[in-house]
Amino acid sequence: MLTPVSGNKIEYDIRTYRNHRTVVSEKSETPLKIKVSAGAIAGTVLPMVYLAKKQNAKLYNIKYGVKELLLVSTCGIAGGTAAGAIAEKEHRKQKLNEGVFQFMNAAVPTLICGGLFELSKKIKSLNNNIFRVGATAVGLVAGMHIAAAMSNKINDPQDKVPDRKLTIKDSIANIDDALGILVLTKVPIAEKLHVDKILPIIFSWCGYRAGMSN
Repeated sequence: MLTPVSGNKIEYDIRTYRNHRTVVSEKSETPLKIKVSAGAIAGTVLPMVYLAKKQNAKLYNIKYGVKELLLVSTCGIAGGTAAGAIAEKEHRKQKLNEGVFQFMNAAVPTLICGGLFELSKKIKSLNNNIFRVGATAVGLVAGMHIAAAMSNKINDPQDKVPDRKLTIKDSIANIDDALGILVLTKVPIAEKLHVDKILPIIFSWCGYRAGMSN
């Protein structure tokens, strides 16, 4: 309710209205956020349990290669997307589209860098940290744009709506690609900082973004 603030003439404090509207909006989104978070976390943890058992390792000591990165990231994104689509059916299409976008952004740069890393192991002159760092940069930048183009084609094959463009927020969020690639190419700084330990958190965040998309 709007609040009267002076004398006989009723005036309304628009700030009270705005604050009330913000609180209502946050309350209405809270159940969705909880469900999407649960879906994204479950989607990330389940394949980690499988990998830990397969590798006979602790969850925080899983060794990540291309297959492992793709498995955990895909399941995390799928979990968040599915939870959001079930909980908010009116925005299901948008969430599925964003899920595709997040998946392509996780997969394409990883596959490009994984291929370059394998190439470096076969060619002695390329088997060094300088090439790996360069491959990381190339794979990340080129992979992001290729992934965006591919996801737009998949989501809108008839090109009826404006393309989903890469944004600054996407670039920041794609830190998961950068860290995953650093782990994959075994760049020394990644091993020293134990970057692999935070990858599951970032994969869950990608799933959360997809599930909350509208």
